[in-house]
Amino acid sequence: MANETFLKVAYIGLKQPDGAMMINVPLYVKVSELNKSGMTDTQEKVISRITEIMIKRYEKQLSEYFASLKEKSKKEEL
Repeated sequence: MANETFLKVAYIGLKQPDGAMMINVPLYVKVSELNKSGMTDTQEKVISRITEIMIKRYEKQLSEYFASLKEKSKKEEL
């Protein structure tokens, strides 16, 4: 138990009876070893995959936004 490592993985948000936020309680998992970046290999893979997905999503949103601006600009010229 001397050199156990725990990583914070999430929070549980506790609410008051009226629905207002009261406190966030962190959740931890015990990990066996960390790589040189300070994460487990699984964490690094998950973060990398999520990053890829989010980049694709934002690229699509940006291209749609610029296309709509271009279309709006064409309509205003007429």
